[in-house]
Amino acid sequence: MATSTPVREWRKEVKGVEYLISTSIDLLDLDMINNAFESEEMYWAKRLDIDTLKLMLQHSTTLGVYEVPPAIPEPATVSEPSTPRTPSPSIVGPSPAAPKQIGLARFITDHVSTCYLTDVYISPSHRGLDLGKWLVASCGEVIDSMPALRRAFLVATPGKGMAFYGKELGFWDASEESGKIAVMTRRGFAL
Repeated sequence: MATSTPVREWRKEVKGVEYLISTSIDLLDLDMINNAFESEEMYWAKRLDIDTLKLMLQHSTTLGVYEVPPAIPEPATVSEPSTPRTPSPSIVGPSPAAPKQIGLARFITDHVSTCYLTDVYISPSHRGLDLGKWLVASCGEVIDSMPALRRAFLVATPGKGMAFYGKELGFWDASEESGKIAVMTRRGFAL
């Protein structure tokens, strides 16, 4: 009973640059993700060997954030030749460069009742453009697309992180549900 979740995409232009958020696993840049995991901003993560990283991503819903390179314009023709030419099979036309991954957010979810949001990241060179807010809003759409959702979770930095996710996604501190739930954790590796 294998099912796959359809790919979702969001597009936005910021200061003349096109950005894409996509859940396509085929667009993910493993080196970019591992470099993000090594950064100080993602203190909770660490670089993974490629096979482990691929396994993790196959079992997650990851929203990759990409800078889309500008389209390559068709070459201008000066005049038509007197004898029609058949283009070479290897030359079909300009192929645009692949989008460059500059961020991500990852869900661990059954796509129905529970989801855990983690690894929200925008590369430092693309911060200050509200791409993080856009990414989190897209995450909100993913969460809202689960009508039988019982609970969505995330772990945030006290203060600023909690305030941000509270405002942008409507999350609250689990301690506010004192007596109903206890959020528990166990680390798998030393930070």
